[in-house]
Amino acid sequence: MRRLTPKLPFSVTALCDELGEMRGRPIMLMEWDLSADGPFGVLISREHEDVIVYQAKTTKAHQAHIILHEVGHIIAFDLKGERPPGEVERTCYSDRDERDAEIIASTIMYQAISMSRRVRSHGLDEPWRPSVYNSLVLTDGAA
Repeated sequence: MRRLTPKLPFSVTALCDELGEMRGRPIMLMEWDLSADGPFGVLISREHEDVIVYQAKTTKAHQAHIILHEVGHIIAFDLKGERPPGEVERTCYSDRDERDAEIIASTIMYQAISMSRRVRSHGLDEPWRPSVYNSLVLTDGAA
């Protein structure tokens, strides 16, 4: 995780691209209208790629957190050496796995927001974007 070098403004799409390249296994993102009473995100591990399906009907900030949560599972699997064989759709995790994924997602989000604030404090941000926008919205890579 320390080898990741996300660019500003932070983009979960760019982070997934970078992580996929580092791992030699792409991470595909798929926005989908998931059932409100089901999970907000699903990780599908295929033979040569991982697919993160995330809720379409929510805010961009929530979508970013959902994606980062699933990225947390990927990172935790890689650290433990637990890559599932073949194609696996994982929607049921232990409490420990969920906690680990949430900590990883929250850590990445915190670092991204902290980096953005530090850049702004040195006057290096984009002055035409309101500060509330910069602190609450994570881009999808299409700036």
